Amino acid sequence: MTPAPVLEQFQHEMWTRFSLPLVRLDSAGIARIERKIPAGRNPFTYYKRVIISMDTLKNPKRYRPWLEHLHWDAVVIDESHNLINQGSDRRALADLLAERTDALILASATPHNGNMPAFTGLIRLLDPMAVKDPNNPKAAELEHLMLRRTKVSAEVAAQLKGKGHWEPRGGSHPVPCQAGDLEEQVFQELAEHWLTKPDRKAEKQAGTEDHLFPYVLLKSFLSSHRALFATVRQRLAKTGHALPPRHKITDEPPSVRTATPEGASLLRLMELARAIERAAAGQDGLTATSKLAGLVEELGRIGVKAGSPVRAVVFSERRETLDWLGAVLPPLLGWKDEDDARAAVKVMYSGAGISDKVQQEYVDEFARAGSDVRLLLTGDGASEGVNLHRQCHHLIHWDLPWSLIRVEQRNGRIDRYGQTRPPEFRALILRSAVEGALDDTDIAEKVLAREEKVHSILGAVEAATKENDGALEEKRVMEALFKGEAPDQAVDDLQSVSLDSLDAPDGGGLDIAQQLNAEFGADGDPYEDSEFSGGFDFDDDFGADPGFEFDETPEASATAQAVGTPAADSEAHAPLHVVEELRLFTDRRDYVLAGLEELADLEAFRLDTTVSGTDLSFDTPEDLADRLDVLPTGYLRDHGITSRMKLTFSREDAADSLRRAREDADSASLWPDAHYVGELHPVLEWITDKVLVQLGRQQAPVIQVDRARVPEPVFLTQGVWSNKDGRPTVVAWLAVDHLGRTGEEPRVRELTRPLLADLGLGPNMPDHFAQGDPAALQQLVPEAVLATRSEMGRRRTEVEEHINRPLRDYEKRVGHWLEQPLPGFTGGRTAREKAAENLEAAADRLRTTGAPMVRVLAVLEPSS
Repeated sequence: MTPAPVLEQFQHEMWTRFSLPLVRLDSAGIARIERKIPAGRNPFTYYKRVIISMDTLKNPKRYRPWLEHLHWDAVVIDESHNLINQGSDRRALADLLAERTDALILASATPHNGNMPAFTGLIRLLDPMAVKDPNNPKAAELEHLMLRRTKVSAEVAAQLKGKGHWEPRGGSHPVPCQAGDLEEQVFQELAEHWLTKPDRKAEKQAGTEDHLFPYVLLKSFLSSHRALFATVRQRLAKTGHALPPRHKITDEPPSVRTATPEGASLLRLMELARAIERAAAGQDGLTATSKLAGLVEELGRIGVKAGSPVRAVVFSERRETLDWLGAVLPPLLGWKDEDDARAAVKVMYSGAGISDKVQQEYVDEFARAGSDVRLLLTGDGASEGVNLHRQCHHLIHWDLPWSLIRVEQRNGRIDRYGQTRPPEFRALILRSAVEGALDDTDIAEKVLAREEKVHSILGAVEAATKENDGALEEKRVMEALFKGEAPDQAVDDLQSVSLDSLDAPDGGGLDIAQQLNAEFGADGDPYEDSEFSGGFDFDDDFGADPGFEFDETPEASATAQAVGTPAADSEAHAPLHVVEELRLFTDRRDYVLAGLEELADLEAFRLDTTVSGTDLSFDTPEDLADRLDVLPTGYLRDHGITSRMKLTFSREDAADSLRRAREDADSASLWPDAHYVGELHPVLEWITDKVLVQLGRQQAPVIQVDRARVPEPVFLTQGVWSNKDGRPTVVAWLAVDHLGRTGEEPRVRELTRPLLADLGLGPNMPDHFAQGDPAALQQLVPEAVLATRSEMGRRRTEVEEHINRPLRDYEKRVGHWLEQPLPGFTGGRTAREKAAENLEAAADRLRTTGAPMVRVLAVLEPSS
């Protein structure tokens, strides 16, 4: 589950990096499936791997009945900090899924909002027994459940070093813009009538709900005259002033009477905003709005203009500002033709007017070098989870939130894994000469500098802030100003530790809440380390199959070692824990080619197969095309995948295909034309299923091998112990021979890769067969099965030691936990009893039970 704007991005990553096909189930996707399946069937049983928006799924009446009757192997919830609010539909959905899955992963760049009981509630979704006191969780209680990394973590730094996958941050620079005459008149009006009131405390105590409105009004103007007009219009309507319906800034001034000083000031501000609009529309428009002049100059310095490939992102807090900039900027930057202007400059914000689908299209266009987009004007809705760094390393804050968190979230759109150039940040700072005015130098410029400083030390500003929510930070600043505090003090008050203490060796002694927002879980078992990659270079030399050239890491990056973690040698790697799998085909390409050759003999179709090195293409059979309907229809159509498959077994070629999709001038999509064949690629599953169906039930193949290697029959068998869910807990691959010898026990050997080689089994073994004696081999089956059962009986002690005994210990721990007093457990005693029951049931399901299943896989017969 992910936020709606990143559904396709997530689906794209899983497919292009891991060959993991997830079907995107938005509301339209679910409706499409319902039309395909029998009436009344649960659509979530139709596909085994799905990706869906939480906002789609949270509808309890629509989807809960379907979810209550499903059990998932794994549930992954992205942006899981959105689950914190108890009683919300999102949280109710998470509570349900946590009970209905064997594995739960919560992903977030902002793990908590400072409310420890709420955070503990998330942790208890993972392990209800983890935390004793929800108000004061201990690091030791969380370390087995939580892992947080930043840009400078030892694991991350080791992979980044010298590869250009994530360049260090550039600077955060203010761009001064001196207010013009009309703008100074607005500052004068605000200073005289809104920002210098002697009775502030009395006003608040009198119960006035909007004592902070003067600062809302100020911030509207610091965004634009259009935003100021919208705020004034709304305030006038709220206070009973009759305005014409849908009154616009370009309309004639209305005839409105007011009996209050506030109303009179608002009307003066409305007319000043209208005057700025008229001046901006005139020949000398740039002199009327100094920030617009500053933005045009800064974009020109960067190189964003007609005929240039350079791109930039401009953030603003207000939709009115974004719409205005989208209208006035294109001709100022050289795009005179309307069609060219619409193609080059995009305006994107969440909410009414721009659908999620259109937003995703804009993001995709901005990521492709071949698209015409050069300037993306966006709101803070795009500061969560959206990639804007593919073709862009310039970000300009048209206006600045009074929040360290929101500034960092904005910057994180281009300061991400995959950024090949140092990201540069600029902020337009409106300056006033009016005495008593609060301009951008008072708060915004200080917030910009403070975010840069804290981020460089801790890697995440939330580790040092008193609030963990951008809106609360803004309110804190406004409250401080309302109380008469100086701007410097108001910005200082955003932090829980001082700048001086951040520079100290101990990092200012961060408490547990702050540690969780810095780097956490850095010590312990080296299994979770930077060698996850298997040791291959992400761009060039690909090893085992965890995917390649990853682009996503936690939201918050860092440029210095996180506080509280020992300085680690980024070159020191702990070994990755690897299980050696038993395979006849050690090369996936050989397996696919052998499978296609086998199918050519078994099936009556022509695939017109073409092999070129590590690349493979063939005509797509209808039953294979059916398996690909999980992928976006546009991708399947645009690349003709349902007509002809284009595959590659080389990670280097796959990475190059991705780069072409992003960089080629004629590329119309971020989806690559050739897909990488990973372990779960539908082609592998299709080949395996097609070949296996040729073998009848209760049958095993007889394989003739060199008599010099196999002088007598060898039975290849598999023994499996399972749990109550029918899932294997212990699997043994065995070779059984010396069968039919009087007075001698059969020999049972572990089937390993060296033994397979000794037996002459492999993709390149001779492909011939002479008539043998299957009846004689059939007589040896009972003895081979009995020998396998005996071996599995001996392995029962392994089952007891490594599986059943730890599960019994876990059940005892659950019982002990249930007996303890545990304050703050949501739902009280009844909820704890239910949680304990679920945990005990899960442990019981995992326990090995019954008798082992034995299968004869194949028989090796000496060649004649």
